[in-house]
Amino acid sequence: MESGKTRTPLAIAIAAALGAGGLAGSQSLQPVEAASGGEWGLCPAFGPERPAYQPLAEGEPGKASADRAEYGTDGTVTLIGDAIVDEPGRRVRGERLIYRQGSEASVSAEGNLWLQTGDMAVQAERGELNLDTDAGRLERAHYWLESQHLSGVAETIVQDDRQHYRLGQATFSTCPAEKRDWEFQAREVNLNRETGRGEAWHTTLRAGGVPVFYAPYLNFPIDDRRQSGLLYPTFGNSTEGGFEYAQPYYWNIAPNLDATLTPTLLTKRGLGLGGQVRWLHQFGSEDLGRDQLDFFYLPDDRVEGGSRWSLGLDSSGRVNPDLDYRVDINRVSDDQFFQDFSTNLEQSTTSHLRSDVRLNARPGGGWNLGLLAQRYQTINPDLSEYQYPYRIMPRLTASNRFGLGQWGEHVAPSLSVRADVTRFAHPSSERIVGDRAHAAIGLGQTFDDTWYRLRPQVTLDTTSYHLDDADPNTIDGNRAFDTSATRSVPISSIDGSLFFERAYGETGRYRALLEPRLYYLYVPYRDQSDIPLFDTGQPTLSYSQLFRPNRYSGGDRIADENALTYGLSWSLIDTQQGTVPLSLRVAQRYRFEDSETVLPPNFATPETHPSYREAGGSTVLAEVYSDVTQNWNGSFTAEYDTDRERVSRSQTRLGYRGEDNRVLNFSWFTREGINESDRDYRQGDVSFAWPLSRRWSMLGRVGYDFESEQVVQSLLGVGYESCCWSARLAFKRYIVRPDVGTDLGDDAEYSNAVVFQVELKGLGGIGGNQFRDDILGFDP
Repeated sequence: MESGKTRTPLAIAIAAALGAGGLAGSQSLQPVEAASGGEWGLCPAFGPERPAYQPLAEGEPGKASADRAEYGTDGTVTLIGDAIVDEPGRRVRGERLIYRQGSEASVSAEGNLWLQTGDMAVQAERGELNLDTDAGRLERAHYWLESQHLSGVAETIVQDDRQHYRLGQATFSTCPAEKRDWEFQAREVNLNRETGRGEAWHTTLRAGGVPVFYAPYLNFPIDDRRQSGLLYPTFGNSTEGGFEYAQPYYWNIAPNLDATLTPTLLTKRGLGLGGQVRWLHQFGSEDLGRDQLDFFYLPDDRVEGGSRWSLGLDSSGRVNPDLDYRVDINRVSDDQFFQDFSTNLEQSTTSHLRSDVRLNARPGGGWNLGLLAQRYQTINPDLSEYQYPYRIMPRLTASNRFGLGQWGEHVAPSLSVRADVTRFAHPSSERIVGDRAHAAIGLGQTFDDTWYRLRPQVTLDTTSYHLDDADPNTIDGNRAFDTSATRSVPISSIDGSLFFERAYGETGRYRALLEPRLYYLYVPYRDQSDIPLFDTGQPTLSYSQLFRPNRYSGGDRIADENALTYGLSWSLIDTQQGTVPLSLRVAQRYRFEDSETVLPPNFATPETHPSYREAGGSTVLAEVYSDVTQNWNGSFTAEYDTDRERVSRSQTRLGYRGEDNRVLNFSWFTREGINESDRDYRQGDVSFAWPLSRRWSMLGRVGYDFESEQVVQSLLGVGYESCCWSARLAFKRYIVRPDVGTDLGDDAEYSNAVVFQVELKGLGGIGGNQFRDDILGFDP
C-alpha cells in the first residue's frame, strides 16, 4: 500500500512546539552532543529502547507491512501485528492500525503506538489522525525530541489542524525520565503556529520534586519570531544594595523597535526600573540608523534619599552615502551612583563619563568634513572642579589628499591638508578658555615594491589661539599665557622598511616575516610655554608610537626632535593552525639633540622635567607575543629607560584555554613613578575557572596591589553541573572608592557582592552571566 502524499505528522509539530515553549528570549535549543562529552556528557543514553528506524528518503514511495491485513467491505484496511506505515521522513508503528478510506481518509492506532522521525519518537496508547483535515488525537503520550534533549508526557494531545494544538496535563524537561531534577508541568497548553505563540494554564516548575514557580497563565513563543514576554530573572546580593531581584520583560513593539523593561527590587534601597530600547530606522532605501537607550531609575533611594538614575544613549547612522553621525551620551544622577549600584570594578572606580556628538560628511572632491561636540561628567568627588577635563564646544575639521599627477613613469608626490577649529570651555572659572585653529599641510611621496617601502614627507604645522581674558586672581590668570599665541613648525621625516619572507618546514608550513624599519624625524624647537594645555597629554608608549611625528597627543604641544627611530619586527606564522608561535618587535629612538618641549608645570631647570628628553638613546620598547601551544598564549611589553637603567613600565599576560571550559589568566603590570609625587605601580591579577571533577568546578579571581599591599578585587566561587542543570555561586569583593593620594592603605572603601547563576540546560540561565566579565575567556 502506497501513500498518495507526504503529510506532516501530529507529533512532530507538538514536540517541536513543546521544545520551544520556554520563556521569551531564552536561548535556542542546541543539538544533543555525544554522551561522552559536551553539554549532555553527564547524561545517560537518551530516550527508551525503541524499534530501529531508518527514514525513507524524499521521493520514495510509502510502504506498509504487518503480520496480516484485513480488508473490510467499506474500504477499511486493518493491519494487525507489528503494523508499520512508512512515508518519507516518518513512521507509524503499532499493534493495530486501521486505515479508513472515504471522503475524509483517517488512520487510527491501538496498542503500543509509535510515531518516529529521524530526530523524534512519540509513544502513545492510542491515536487517530484525519489525513485530509490533519485533525487528530493522541492519548497517554510520551515524547522524546533528541536534537533538543527534550522529553515529556501528555495525557492528551489534540490537533485541530496543522497550525493549532491542545495538550492536557503536559510536562517537559531535559532531565532523564528516571531522575527529573526539574520539570515544567501544565494543566492545559494551547499552541498556535500561525501566530508563533503558546498559552499555558496553571504551570508549575518543580525542582527536586518541590514546586518553586507557579503561574496561573503564561503566554510564550514557540518559534524564532521575536515575541513579547518575560525573560529570565537575575538576582544577587551586595553590600550597597542588599538582595536584588530583577525581572525583565521583553516588548516587541515593531519589527524595527523593541524594548526590555526591568523592574528591579533592592531590599536596602527600594524599587527601581531599568531598561533598554532599540530602534532600527532607514534613511532612504539603503542607509540605516541604529539607536539604543539604556536607563535605570530609582524614584526614592531609602539610603541616600531622592531619586537615582543612569542614562546611556548610543545612536549612529548613515543618512546618505556622504553623511553619517554618532551620538554617545552617558550620564548618572550623582557621583556615588556606580559605587552604589555596580558590581564591576572598572565602573565603580570610573572618574569621568564622556558624552559626544559626531557628524562626518564627504561633500565630494576627496574632502572629509567633521563636527564634534564633547563634554565629560566627572564623578570622582576627590577631584576639584579645576581638575575636570576641558569641553569641546565644538570642533570643526576638514581633510583632503591631492595627487599631483605623474612624474614620467612614477606617481608624483601627494599633498595632504588637515585643519580644525576648536572652542574649549570649562566648568571652572579658574581655568582659561578660548579658541584654537590648526592647519597642517604635508607633501609626501611613497616608493614601494614587494620588498621595500620608502616615504619621505615634509609638513608645515601651524596653530593659532584666541584665548578669553582670565581673571588675574585665578590660578590660570596668574600664568603667563599669550591670549593670541601662534606657532608654526616645519616637520620633516623619512620612513623606510624592508620586507623579508622565508618558509620553513618540508611543506612550507611555517612562514617567517622580517621587517627592519628606520624613521628619521626632524622638528625644530619652539617655545610653547605660553600656550595652555586643553587636550594634550603623553600617551602610553607603543611600538607604533615611536614611528609618529609627535610624542604628545592633542594639539597644544609639538615636541622638537632630531632623532632616528630604528625598529625590527619578526613574526613566525603557522599557516596550518593559523597561529603565531612567536612575534617579536623592538624599537628605540636615538636623539641627536635634547628634546626640550615639556608639559606643564614648567620647572626652573628644564632638564629635570619628567617629559624632557636628553640626547642619546631613549627608552627601548619591546613587545613579544606567542601562541605557545594551541592552549597557551602569552604577551609581554616592556619599556626600558636607558637613562635610569631600569624597566619603567611592563605588562605581562599569560592565558590558557582548554577543554571543559578550563581557563587560566595571569597578568602583571608595573610602572615606575617619574618623580617623588608619582606613585610606583605594581599590580598582579590571577583568574581561573577549573573543573575539580566531572561535576564540580572552582572559579576565582584576585587582583593585588603590591605597592599599597591590599587586594583590589577578589572573587571565589564554585560551580556544579548535572545532566540537565548547572549552578554557580561566588562571593565578590572589590574597591569602590580608592584614596587618590600616595597611599591607598586604610582609606580604600570596599563593597561585597554575591553572584549566583542557575542554568536549566536547553532553556537558558537565571541570574545573568556576570562571570564572563570577571574571568576573561570563561563561557559558562
